[in-house]
Amino acid sequence: MPARTTTESEVDALDVELAELRQLLDRLDGLTHQARTRLRRIEQHRNGVDPRWIDRAAR
Repeated sequence: MPARTTTESEVDALDVELAELRQLLDRLDGLTHQARTRLRRIEQHRNGVDPRWIDRAAR
């Protein structure tokens, strides 16, 4: 049985799919970081830490 060759259009479609997946993972990483940061700030505030020490935007 001959080996199947990948056409140029299939390679292009895979490249596009890989690029989209990388973008989704980057966005997910960013959202995960943002969520963890917000959660940490809320937990610290609940534990009595002054929000001015937590919130970088307030500086």
